[in-house]
Amino acid sequence: MKINYYSLGCKVNLYETEAVLNEFIDNGFKLVSFKEKADVTIINTCTVTNTADQKTRQMINKALRNKPKVLAIMGCFSALDYMEIIDDNVTQVIIGTSERSKLYDYVIKALEDKKSFINIKKPLEIDVYEELKLSRFVDKTRGFVKIQDGCNNFCSYCRIPYARGKSRSRAKDNVISEIQDLTNNGVYEIVLTGINTGNYGKDLDNYSFSNLLEEIVLKVKGLGRLRISSIEVTEITDELLTVISKYPKHFCNHLHIPLQSGSDLVLKEMNRKYDTNYYYEKIMKIRKYFPLINITTDLMVGFYNEIDEEFEKVKEFIKKVEFGEIHVFPYSRRKGTIAYDAKKDLKGDLKKARVQDVLKINNELALKYQEKYLNQVLEIVIEKNEKGICFGHTSNYLKVEFKDKNGKVGSLVKVRLRELGYPIAKGEVIEV
Repeated sequence: MKINYYSLGCKVNLYETEAVLNEFIDNGFKLVSFKEKADVTIINTCTVTNTADQKTRQMINKALRNKPKVLAIMGCFSALDYMEIIDDNVTQVIIGTSERSKLYDYVIKALEDKKSFINIKKPLEIDVYEELKLSRFVDKTRGFVKIQDGCNNFCSYCRIPYARGKSRSRAKDNVISEIQDLTNNGVYEIVLTGINTGNYGKDLDNYSFSNLLEEIVLKVKGLGRLRISSIEVTEITDELLTVISKYPKHFCNHLHIPLQSGSDLVLKEMNRKYDTNYYYEKIMKIRKYFPLINITTDLMVGFYNEIDEEFEKVKEFIKKVEFGEIHVFPYSRRKGTIAYDAKKDLKGDLKKARVQDVLKINNELALKYQEKYLNQVLEIVIEKNEKGICFGHTSNYLKVEFKDKNGKVGSLVKVRLRELGYPIAKGEVIEV
């Protein structure tokens, strides 16, 4: 039988989709592209923004047009709004952000019985980490390894804690075992991911995220490089920085640290746990450990109390920090959040203009950071080879394009950075 999928949203979703696909493929299913007709289609949904909701509905409708025997839907959108996606014209399996480990069994039963099955657990009542296991990635060269789920922060604009539940950590032995399996299968870069990755260990007895990182380095044989997908500034401790600095061979020279706003007034209204001074001082401390590290971030513009004066502060602050890359997006009111109840919003055109203002600054900052590496030799994991034109990321998360007709996807190559460019710089392979 044939299976295809579409995974929306974050790296955690990618991991969960891959883990589910592993079980189907291990049981004889053939993976085909999303455009092709398949017996089973899986959609992993996202609800982080209004745009994510729209894309989720759009991809479900696309899947319905191909008329699979079973349409399986999981993820954050279905956890909160599953009633919107029930369709009597197709056999469906709908779950939320739990029961992923049982999805294969649910789908097989639905195929046999030709009856839809819906099982939505209330996310805020889930307090145990659901183990999903994978030993290979069907569709990615970097190995995303989920170490944590859920979030306790409840930022005023965010639905994710309501969709994912409380923060809970994965057993360390399972994390290490999975990384070893992926490493044995030739995955050079491991990306540790979670809904609130740096919160790992807070629910465990006397065991921290720093402890996990050191244990991975010491126990995984043949480990390549290790990247932390994202970490809150409040989770960056001296202990963590010390561990990373001890093993420069393994840890990527890059941290993604969400800012969300460069205005203290806005940060307070967002229910973030820091102000701009705290954030800046922490970045300065990180740069004392790692002077050339690439700090990237997420930034939300157009929050309802971001008046013109506050947006000017945002622009000044991001210039002051000198991020290597900024993922900017406009605020959207999310039903069920604290901010939604404020019943305030800025005009859409103003938000779009502010996104463009930040993108302009982002381009300047990205090129300024890249300039430090012009004509330097960097190691890159090849992620794509399109007729001899290869693409990949450096340890410090620069995306580089280079020619290598023999470049093998997943392999590590040395490339000299020859031409600045954002979002993609250009380089040339160094023959070893």
